[in-house]
This record gives sequence, structure tokens and C-alpha cells, in this order.
Amino acid sequence: MAPLVEITGLHKSFGKVEVLKGVDCEIERGEVVAVIGPSGSGKTTMLRCVNLLERPSAGRIEVDGRVLCEEQPDGKMKFAPKDAIREAREHVGMVFQRFNLFPHMTALHNITEAPMAVKGASKQDAESRAHELLESVGLGHKADAYPLQLSGGQQQRVAIARALAMDPTLMLFDEVTSSVDPELAGEILLVMKRLAEQGMTMLVVTHEMGFAAEVADRALFIDHGLVVEQGKAADLLGNPQHQRTRAFLRAVLDRAPMEESDEPVRSPEEIKSQTERELLLQQQKVERIAKEDGG
Repeated sequence: MAPLVEITGLHKSFGKVEVLKGVDCEIERGEVVAVIGPSGSGKTTMLRCVNLLERPSAGRIEVDGRVLCEEQPDGKMKFAPKDAIREAREHVGMVFQRFNLFPHMTALHNITEAPMAVKGASKQDAESRAHELLESVGLGHKADAYPLQLSGGQQQRVAIARALAMDPTLMLFDEVTSSVDPELAGEILLVMKRLAEQGMTMLVVTHEMGFAAEVADRALFIDHGLVVEQGKAADLLGNPQHQRTRAFLRAVLDRAPMEESDEPVRSPEEIKSQTERELLLQQQKVERIAKEDGG
């Protein structure tokens, strides 16, 4: 079975600033992938490119069999038609750092709005589903509360319920605990853990290393717009192989700035080019030795 998400050679620039420099990533159905890395490394930009909230500068993205964008031979990007993108977004739920709830709507209304407006669900069906979702995130008693009457953790759980109301096949989480007090983060992480246990495919940008180690199947470490290291979450977080990954995890543990490193972060093209040069030099050395032995 093909991966649910295929990202190939993803580049994104804002003016002259290149934020993503060639990211490759596949996500299998039912898989939870944690994306970690220092601030400004391109994690959120990568996430927003998946459903084209940010339009890539180069590369290819396919979600659930739909090619959303693809670089053409002439270097220009071809994007799917607006209707196809809108349809794809209906199957991709996203929860942001900020809750982005409508302040003038109750928790119930925040959740029913999209199914009714986008999918044409009846008010009765939408409200029935919304009550189920509020119960699932532990907020069944807050249906009539407005966002300002809810704590940050409660607002974020309503935001998760709102995303789930569209019955997505993929959930994107962007640092969803960063805007809440530490003691409230556990409420959100518990909801996400339950989603993972139910088989939801999830791409999670996070600094919650304990959550990533326990819940994620794989982890990607991104730095300077490149995937520096990836692998099984427990292995990468417990025994990172790249010096930059080790420095980042040490900084997270110590709550200190990430140490600078002399080890360069190279793009896939640079790695390929160096590998080809090394193979050529090795072949030349073998030929020289063979010639000397023959002489």
C-alpha cells in the first residue's frame, strides 16, 4: 500500500530566505511521525506545506493519492486545481499553536460550523457528532462555553475536536502545547495519545520529547531546513547518531540554547555529489594500485 503522505525534494523560500532546502518524507497510514528541531529550522513551514497553507517553491507533495503540487521539467511548480486542493484539505485536520477558535461561538458551534458549511451536514447530525467529540476530549460539560471561558488546555482540546469533526485521514499538529501552561499540556497530549491508539495518522511538530518517544513511530530531526536524521522515535531520541541531533536533545534537556557546531548541514544534493566524488576517487585509487601491481 502506498504511503498516505509522500514529500519529495521540498523547498520553500520566503523572498531570498530559503527555509526548506530539500526535505524528503513519507508517512504510512496509521503512523505517527514526530518532527523535532530547533526554532526556525523549518518544521512549521514543512507542516503548512502539506496542505498548501504555504506553497512550496520546489518539490512534490502527494496526500492520499492526490498530487497537490509537483515541480515541472522547466522548474516551475504545478499546483492541483482549487477544487482538488479544497477537497484534499477536507481530509487533513490541522491544529495550530494558537487555538484559532471563533471567540463569538460556543465550543459546540466552533465544532459544528465546518461540517455544516463545507460538508453539508444537518444541524442535528453535526451537533450530535460535536457532543461525541467533546466527550472524547473530556469536555462534554463545556459545550455551551465560549473560548474566553475556557483554559488554554481546554481551548486546544476544542480545537482538536473541531479538526476531528471533518473526519480527517491525516492530522497535523503544530506545537499544540506551546501556548498552554505545562500542567495543562498533559491534557492535550493524552487526547493525542488516544488518537494514536485509535490508528489516526499524525504528523506532529513538538518539543515534547517524552510524548514523541512514547507515542511516535518515527522521528525526524530537522535543522537549517534539512532532515538531518530520521528513524524509529525511540532509537533517534535515545541514541541519536548525528552530532547536531545530540546537541539539540541536550539543549532541550538542559533548557539551554543549542550549541553551535562545526559539522555542516548538507542538502541531499550535496551529500549525493560528495558520495559520487568519493566513489570516483576510490575507483581511481583502485585502478592506480592495479596498474602499479601490473607494472
